[in-house]
Amino acid sequence: MVTASRRHLTERYASGVDRLLWDTEKRLVPDLDAIRSVIDAASSGHAEALDIGAGLVLLQAVRLEVDRLEHDVFEGAHAMGMGEEAIAAVLDLPDAAAASKRRRWLKGRWALPYADIASPGLNGSAEAAKRAGRRVGEAADRAAGPQLRHKGDEYHQAAVRYREMAERYRSIGQKPGYRQSE
Repeated sequence: MVTASRRHLTERYASGVDRLLWDTEKRLVPDLDAIRSVIDAASSGHAEALDIGAGLVLLQAVRLEVDRLEHDVFEGAHAMGMGEEAIAAVLDLPDAAAASKRRRWLKGRWALPYADIASPGLNGSAEAAKRAGRRVGEAADRAAGPQLRHKGDEYHQAAVRYREMAERYRSIGQKPGYRQSE
């Protein structure tokens, strides 16, 4: 369901470099950008019910991933000897019991199956991102002529930044115990 939502929103709302990456590489728009597109479309009266539903599905996937990250930070804090009272103080919770309750809740969230927030189809190296950027530039040249080559260079730089961001997200999901599901 998450993958279908990503695909639907990319097909509906991808523009600029995201559109070129979709058309040439079948790369999906990052989840948060897709969600923002749905919000913009809804506020202007152009969103369809399916768009709203897909946005909500992605929002839930992102929320679950953030909860999983928070769980891992809690576990890291405990591993280094940080107690519930200290965690409560950092999080501005009323007391250690509240921090303990939050930790138990996050542990339950961590155990749920989840969909990786890094968009599928982003496997590969930074070199692959460079090649994709060059292809996007070439597509821009074919579409509008050499005068837009500088736009291709911008797309190339954006593709490299996108790849680096995806690598960071992917490294989060490769920790032991993380499960991926659709």
